[in-house]
Amino acid sequence: MAHEVRTRPLPPTAAQAEATPGPTIMDRVDAVLEGLWHFLASMRFAMVLILALAFLGLIGSLIIQAPPGVLADPTGEQKQQWLNEIGQMGVPVVTWLHGLPVIGSVVPDLRYKDVARPFDTLQLFQIFNSIYFRVVVAALVISTVACSVHRIPGMIRTATKPRIDVAPGFFEHAPQHEAIVVRRSPAETRSILEATLAGKRYRTLGVESDGAVSLYADRWRWAPFAGLVGHLSIVVILAGGIVGATMGYRESQFTIAEGATLPVAAEPGVTIQLLDFTDTYDTRTGAPSDYASTVVLYKDGTEVDRHVIRVNDPLRYGDTTFYQAFFGSAAVVTVKDATGATILSEGVPLAWRTTNDNRPIGSVSIPGTDNVAWIYGTNGAGDTSIAPGQVRMEVYNGDGASVGEALLDQGKAGTVAGLTATFERESQFTGLNIGRDPGVGLVWLGSFLLFGGFVIRFTMPHKRLWARIVPRPNGAVVGVASLGSKEVALGTEFESLVNDIRQALAAPAGS
Repeated sequence: MAHEVRTRPLPPTAAQAEATPGPTIMDRVDAVLEGLWHFLASMRFAMVLILALAFLGLIGSLIIQAPPGVLADPTGEQKQQWLNEIGQMGVPVVTWLHGLPVIGSVVPDLRYKDVARPFDTLQLFQIFNSIYFRVVVAALVISTVACSVHRIPGMIRTATKPRIDVAPGFFEHAPQHEAIVVRRSPAETRSILEATLAGKRYRTLGVESDGAVSLYADRWRWAPFAGLVGHLSIVVILAGGIVGATMGYRESQFTIAEGATLPVAAEPGVTIQLLDFTDTYDTRTGAPSDYASTVVLYKDGTEVDRHVIRVNDPLRYGDTTFYQAFFGSAAVVTVKDATGATILSEGVPLAWRTTNDNRPIGSVSIPGTDNVAWIYGTNGAGDTSIAPGQVRMEVYNGDGASVGEALLDQGKAGTVAGLTATFERESQFTGLNIGRDPGVGLVWLGSFLLFGGFVIRFTMPHKRLWARIVPRPNGAVVGVASLGSKEVALGTEFESLVNDIRQALAAPAGS
């Protein structure tokens, strides 16, 4: 009878324990740094950062963003004025309908004034300049660089010192493989095989082992580095975006009524005056044919430029460009205080729309007070609330509380919040995109690199082929294999190359 005896290993002696010391502090530091490197270079981390960037972009598109001119004011007065002006606007949210997100819904009872302070503290009104956005972009740049650097040594080895001798089982299990029986010597077979591959512009490398000949052939061996160029292009584009965000200026909602003069935050001491706006349409189709804003630029009160801005003809002053973006109606109002002194007389662009009845609306701060006046326009002849030739003025204090409202007929004065207000006439306003972007050159360079990388990767893919020549009586067996996928196009190319090899090996000697 056999007996099974189980033994337990003896504990190490003191001498053995002393001979195998634990890891040192530097070993632990190296392990931590290596783990951090692999974490930064991982594709999962990059995907998380891309999703985070998309999420921040979604927030920035849903929540109204403060104009750069407001953020650039060192006193903070323009920001407070802007917060007061948007206090009565509904806050866009994401709601869910049958399990799907509905973007852009508005909660009528939730106003920006109710969330202005926490939103401002969390930098939600400047999401693309927030610390969150910059940290995510910086992390994505670091991750992209780490991923690219991590791949470089392997790519260099593949291009300069590829593996030539592969296991025999590779020629049976590779995605694409063929076997050819020939009646030629291994040396002659190798010569014909190398000549055929050279005719297809393949580089060939070979070794001999145990009488068998292993060959490696590739084409466009440096093409994979185009992928690194694509990664570099993302870094360059992000760098251009960071430079543009930190050193540039962008205001996409600059509105100015005819006859008004407003400062340009992008250029200190520069003001812009809108002399006239005209929009013309095709008389046959009614399609718009031209939008033109006649403007004058002043530098410290002196005219420096005069230009008619059109969609494809912007105004450029220094590094700042003024683009024609949109237009609409404006209400020219005059406001007098209790003494009869005129404190406001200008056109108010009705550049927004109410959420409940899609009514044109605009706002203006009343000088000398913390009050904001909202001007509501008419919806046309069928409007029973505000008829053509009328506007409604609602005045709110700095806390967002209503302090008065009045329906104003054109040319007739009305009293609202202790002030005398008159709707003088209807006018027009123009909307301009004002931008100064020092990073645009980097963005163009990155875009060019990205396009070039994609072109190279898709038009010159790295093609690799392994062959093994095994001698046999009266000839040899040639195994050919590739790692290419079984897609129709790639499969056809592999089959065509194998057919050329087969025909070359089957041809009579000396042909």
